[in-house]
Amino acid sequence: MPDHPHTLSPELLRHLTSAQSSLYAFILTLMAGQEGASDILQEVNVKICRELHRYDTSRPFLPWALTLARFEVMAWRTRQNRSRLVLDNEAAELMADELADSQDDRELSALESCLAALPQGQRELITARYDRGETVRAIAKRQGQPENALAALLYRIRKALHGCIMNKLSQEDFA
Repeated sequence: MPDHPHTLSPELLRHLTSAQSSLYAFILTLMAGQEGASDILQEVNVKICRELHRYDTSRPFLPWALTLARFEVMAWRTRQNRSRLVLDNEAAELMADELADSQDDRELSALESCLAALPQGQRELITARYDRGETVRAIAKRQGQPENALAALLYRIRKALHGCIMNKLSQEDFA
């Protein structure tokens, strides 16, 4: 594999490993019980490794991987004969959209839970910065803090929220 910024790091390997059950369930749903879901999962895993340079590590891994899985299932469909047992692409797209929305709901629920667990002061900072759109400069001035200290605190809060969300989502995958 060529050396590029997004090689399969231990963190990305953990994401890929923890996503396997969700990817497989997603593929099975889109294939409506057709054989070959495990073969497609392997193709998706290869595609993920090939496309890793396109993955934005600031975004959640699973929705990106599900998108690649969707395209692999669509490619499988075009390779199949026009059997009546194979769902048409429109029905498969509707199901894929529904599953993606479900993933978005899970992520939003995890975010809400993690935000609720933050101490009140940190929650107020996140609300000021991201809900009300206040600048770091304005918040720092209002609180009498140096900007760089507030920016560092917001970074640590975001990092903690990300870890909390990933933990909650991975717990759901294995529950």
